[in-house]
Amino acid sequence: MGRYIRIKEFCKSHEIEESFVYCLQEFEVIRIQIRNDEALFDEAELPGLEKLLRLHRELDINPEGLHAVNHLLSKLEQLQEEVRMLKVKINRLKQG
Repeated sequence: MGRYIRIKEFCKSHEIEESFVYCLQEFEVIRIQIRNDEALFDEAELPGLEKLLRLHRELDINPEGLHAVNHLLSKLEQLQEEVRMLKVKINRLKQG
């Protein structure tokens, strides 16, 4: 089982409204879980959430725009992984 972060604590430490995080959940940018009447998110989502929060603050991107940015970043990571795998295959062919 992974580690979880309380939304109340995250919002307090980052000085944002909890409604912002819940709005990101509506746009499927973050997954919130309720345990013992507390809203939590997986610690693994923290870097991505902080990146999106910076974009929101610095570029004034709304949650819907953050959803689009998140989707594009995900696609970019997939393509980078595909390129890496293709390079490995090409190197194997060159050596073989």
